[in-house]
Amino acid sequence: MNFQPADFQQFVDASKRAMAPLAKLNTLTARTLERSARYQYGVAGDLLELGVAQLQAAAAAKDLSALLNEQVALTNAFFEKSTTRSQEAMQLATAVQGEFTAWVSTATSELGRKQA
Repeated sequence: MNFQPADFQQFVDASKRAMAPLAKLNTLTARTLERSARYQYGVAGDLLELGVAQLQAAAAAKDLSALLNEQVALTNAFFEKSTTRSQEAMQLATAVQGEFTAWVSTATSELGRKQA
């Protein structure tokens, strides 16, 4: 079979249109992984800060009651941060779910258009 340049260009254009939804999915996946990694980095930082603060409190404590009071204060502050982080995780999950749903909707509508 002898391909003409116009036929080849049509083939390339059709290939680009066919792969466009997968390229969009790849972009969404990379963005989601980056956002998730940033979130996990923040959580790890919070845990590290808590550990260092507990060690400093143990080293600076004069007696057991002062140490326990400091530990309670540190734990309460950590749980407040943890609650905020949990809300961030829910917002991240909701955003990712919305983006993926929009991608599926767009991809299926384009596929339906190509089939018709």
